Amino acid sequence: MTWEELAAALEPEQTAPGRFTARPLDVGVGRVPGATLLGLAVVAAERRFPGRAVQTLHTVFPRGGKLDEPLGIAVDAVQEGRTLTTAQIVFAQRGREHCRSLAMLGPREADYLSHTTRAPEELPGPDACEPFTEPRLPFETLVERGPAALAGAAGRPAAVDVWLRCKEMAEGASPSRALLAHAMELFVVPPALRPYGAAERERRGGLGTRVVLSQSVTFHEDFTLRDWVLLRAENVHHGAGRLHTRLQAFCAGRLVASATADGLVRAAV
Repeated sequence: MTWEELAAALEPEQTAPGRFTARPLDVGVGRVPGATLLGLAVVAAERRFPGRAVQTLHTVFPRGGKLDEPLGIAVDAVQEGRTLTTAQIVFAQRGREHCRSLAMLGPREADYLSHTTRAPEELPGPDACEPFTEPRLPFETLVERGPAALAGAAGRPAAVDVWLRCKEMAEGASPSRALLAHAMELFVVPPALRPYGAAERERRGGLGTRVVLSQSVTFHEDFTLRDWVLLRAENVHHGAGRLHTRLQAFCAGRLVASATADGLVRAAV
């Protein structure tokens, strides 16, 4: 996948007020990628309510969408106030829903109090990292030790730190929010597998189903992915076939976005 293809996939066509269509992007997973749905939800909600930015986005993926049919996107107001708007974003094909988001949007307000979590200073910067290839991230993606960083091995921490930058993207905070939401979904499952090598996973039945079930994203501050963004993904629990991952994104050392996600990981049958 090229950057131009991803950018086009995150640009839905408006067909009526609050109604959009998008062409699914085939990235080799056999269904409409959840990562792209998250990005589209941000774009569609902010187009439906111009002047307001997505602050939180809660998404569930009850079933996969089909790649050979266009996506219908319906954005409707649940509540509209002077400072906050709540919107429902529904993705459907041939009238059958397969993904739903709730988004809270609002204008940028002045600080009353201000505090932020800072990125850990001991982490290696982009200059000390190596390229990591992920077909669904066709822009600069770097991790310490390169592709080996996500390989499983006994004793490895269930966490990964990734540097992201896309100098080709459009200016503005909205495209950056959409692209970061897209990128976050791709690092929900990998941290949970890092503490186990291939032999250990095979002993436990082999790797079968891996899927993200839901994800919630909060945008704290405006940022641009034309600059380096550090994404920290940490699996905080994995058991009974379920996993829970926490993600934090930092730009210039400041926390700009957070996410939590739940997934399903099962042995092969």
